[in-house]
Amino acid sequence: MSSPDGRPLTFAPPPEPPRLPYEELEAKLPRVPRGGRVDEAEVRRALAALDLRPAIRTEVKADGNRVGVLLSVKGNGYDPQDCLLARVRPGATEVWAPSRVQRMPGEGGCSVGNALDPLPPPH
Repeated sequence: MSSPDGRPLTFAPPPEPPRLPYEELEAKLPRVPRGGRVDEAEVRRALAALDLRPAIRTEVKADGNRVGVLLSVKGNGYDPQDCLLARVRPGATEVWAPSRVQRMPGEGGCSVGNALDPLPPPH
């Protein structure tokens, strides 16, 4: 396809995906003392306070006395997806990025389920 003056059409490169806020997420998530109760609403408020860009998808899921969090950006379907996982439970608040292998399309590493019940490391 060409433009009206005969030159090939050119397109700007797609915008860079937004950076996932690892340090900010770790700083904002609640710390629940051992023996305490995890409040899903408090976790959701912490995420809202991050004022994330619209391109960053968030997912929160409570399971018993723990809450899993997924922050992800849409991948291209070929390369590892960019995502962060977090789990808030009494006595521990953890934030991590799954391994490259787990972030490949179809591997399930970028899921809120992996935040609640982390996949074993790839072998």
